[in-house]
Amino acid sequence: MKRGLPRLRSENPANAAALTLAAAAMLVPANLVPVVNTRISGVNRTDTIFSGTVELWRQGLWVIAAIVFTASILIPLLKVAGLGWLLLSVRRGGARDARRLTRLYAGLEFIGRWSMLDVFLVAFLSGLVQFGALSTVEPRSGIVAFAIAVVLTVLATQVFDPRLLWRAPAGVSPP
Repeated sequence: MKRGLPRLRSENPANAAALTLAAAAMLVPANLVPVVNTRISGVNRTDTIFSGTVELWRQGLWVIAAIVFTASILIPLLKVAGLGWLLLSVRRGGARDARRLTRLYAGLEFIGRWSMLDVFLVAFLSGLVQFGALSTVEPRSGIVAFAIAVVLTVLATQVFDPRLLWRAPAGVSPP
């Protein structure tokens, strides 16, 4: 038996659209507001997701920078864009591309499981790196906005009913 979130599917794609729009709105502060404040050897640094990625790149940690950029910036944007594409396809009647769109849906659903990785990383570092005057890591409000955006995209994916992709628009017979 598959475990996880209970199915919240709805015949009304407006619910998924509302959650997707809310997630898109939360991605703005998630990417503009600082997500973490670090103090190492008395030097304070406050970073957004992007500035943290740039700093990792400058320090020669290209692989980690690429992972953070992909997981924290690229994937959330692609998830919102993918959900938007699915919703527009349902509105237009996606029966023509139903197989491809269903694969997109399955990919979005799979990615949703890994979306909270960044939030857990900040929480882990905040609890682990507390060495008084030597170094500290403190979460900032941007990580809350990011977590909300992630939860909203997961909920939007759960609410979206992929069976809607297989329906032809009114007055058109399927191929």
